[in-house]
Amino acid sequence: MHELNILGELVLLLAVIIVVISIFRKINIPPLVGFLISGLIIGPYGIKLVKNIDAVNVLAEVGVVLLLFTIGLEFSLTRLKRIKKIVLIGGGLQVLVTIFVVTFLQMVMGLEFRQSIFVGFLISLSSTAIVMKLLTDRAETDTPHGKISLGILLFQDLCIVPMMLLVPVLSAASGTTLTEVSIKFVIALAGVGVIIVAAIYIMPKLVEFLVLAKSRELFVIGVVFLSLGTALVTSYAGLSLALGAFIAGLILSESEYSHEIVGAALPFRDALSSLFFISIGMLVNVNLLFEKSLLLIIVSSAIIVIKFFIAAIVVLFLSFPARTAIIVGLSLSQIGEFSFILALAGISSGLMSNEIYQMFLGASIITMMLTPLFIQFSTPTAHLFQKLLPHKITFNFFNRIVADEVIEKISLSDFKNHVIIVGYGLNGKNVASVLKETGIKYLIVDLSGVTVKAARKSGENVLYGDATRKEMLLHLGIENARVLVIAISDSDAMRRILKTARNLNPDLHIISRTRTVADIEDLYKLGSNEVIPEEFETSIEIFTRVLRQYHLPRNIIAAQVDLIRREGYGMFRGLKLPDATMDQLTAILVAGTTDTFLVLNESPARGKTLADLNLRLLSGCSVIAVVRDNKPTTNPPPDFTIESGDVMVLLGTHAEIDKAFDLLSPPRMEE
Repeated sequence: MHELNILGELVLLLAVIIVVISIFRKINIPPLVGFLISGLIIGPYGIKLVKNIDAVNVLAEVGVVLLLFTIGLEFSLTRLKRIKKIVLIGGGLQVLVTIFVVTFLQMVMGLEFRQSIFVGFLISLSSTAIVMKLLTDRAETDTPHGKISLGILLFQDLCIVPMMLLVPVLSAASGTTLTEVSIKFVIALAGVGVIIVAAIYIMPKLVEFLVLAKSRELFVIGVVFLSLGTALVTSYAGLSLALGAFIAGLILSESEYSHEIVGAALPFRDALSSLFFISIGMLVNVNLLFEKSLLLIIVSSAIIVIKFFIAAIVVLFLSFPARTAIIVGLSLSQIGEFSFILALAGISSGLMSNEIYQMFLGASIITMMLTPLFIQFSTPTAHLFQKLLPHKITFNFFNRIVADEVIEKISLSDFKNHVIIVGYGLNGKNVASVLKETGIKYLIVDLSGVTVKAARKSGENVLYGDATRKEMLLHLGIENARVLVIAISDSDAMRRILKTARNLNPDLHIISRTRTVADIEDLYKLGSNEVIPEEFETSIEIFTRVLRQYHLPRNIIAAQVDLIRREGYGMFRGLKLPDATMDQLTAILVAGTTDTFLVLNESPARGKTLADLNLRLLSGCSVIAVVRDNKPTTNPPPDFTIESGDVMVLLGTHAEIDKAFDLLSPPRMEE
């Protein structure tokens, strides 16, 4: 009966997970928040639907091991190496300053140093799962605030390793000697070292063995074994189970099979990590938090304010404008999922009292629940501040550090009838490169101080500033410019630039680049002359290459591409094209054309006469000429023998020429 009770509670939890995911996806809030609230409601401090928390905790711990293993796999050390130094500095500053401020405030409130610094660890981390989900849904991962948020979050995720290593050191009793503390730390480091060595030298061979076995069952079981096994080794070293799994995943992220490993672990991870967050919610003592609701609100508000200001100041220090700093500050103002794992280690080590732990859980849930709201209104809030504050203030002191080095020695009076490029990413660089080759004058504006410095060193006419501001556009000579190219990923900033630029220069030709289909109509309405959607341009390239395989002449393909663009990509957007356009497409596809075929040594045509090949009967295609040694033979007779190196000129419909190519191609080319 006891086993049936456990099974019944597990079934109930799975039902809760299904309901939570369904509801929270519809209201566009990450399910993680729902899991925490669900645990709070059905747990022992709520309506007590689940009583056997120990059984749930065992499954939850397995879930968090798999969660951190897959997070490590998806992290990618190569990706980390590509992160700019300034972002790593930003992440380091955010974590260190937050720990310092929180530690200081906790000690002022009477908490001892070891516990204060541990609380600083907890509050310094933000939620990668929530922030990246919301930024991805809003297509903002490639915006300046998206990239900065990602960089800081990745740095925070890495910080979990030294923080977990320091837990046994911080938990050492007051009478513990320095030698004992050092021994604990060395044992912890040795455990991590064993995992790293195993992950580098042993695990790849095990993974390769699992792959070569060609057994899906064996591969899945092997992946679970690797993640749980490394977690077990870490626990023997006195560290968290999850830490070892994260390190192993991080190192295996460079494996060519990393995506396969993630795919195998995902089903277990998603189900069991959901149980982990529900189990965290079950630990929340609702009655205690209700009794101290005012204190909870104050603590939650303090966490949000502290994290917002520290993150915003760090972004300002990175030489980004106030607008970007406000958005990043609001995005990172919550407590993260890694903090829960760290908190559990702190509880078991005696670093946190139950009262502080309950306050931490309550504040975490509140800050996480508010995050979608903060991110949703971050852009309007930043824009409001930008409007209210003078340009000299929003162009803050920190930006002067960069601005003084890159501030224009360019004579802007020389720029008339020029091109303004907003954003010096890949697209901006390509446009600038072409304009430089053709001798057309252009100015670049970018709000990344580091990017501006690098571009200035390479000799580009680049200015530092925020093009969403009217003052910046006027400084760029927008009234005398001929073309404006908006090559940024921030959809909201693009709209503001477009609207302001059109008001300042009604005759300006504006070209906007967008990644999302939804932006096309809005950008046209705001005054863009041309909108280039990356998704559709990729589709056009695929469409072009497909038509080439069907032997359409290049000029015909070019005409069709031009037609699709003139129709505003209506074909790709699911719109009904005008009948005249459809008739034109149909006529081209059924029309006859010519193409050429080079006869190779392996071709079945080599050494045969045209009568032997009988292409007219077998494919419907006619050979109207053969070119040999640069000399054409038009209308060759049936007894004309084909030799290697001949170029056959074929006439027929697209389908007939395609069939002829199949008949003339060597067998190996058909594979």
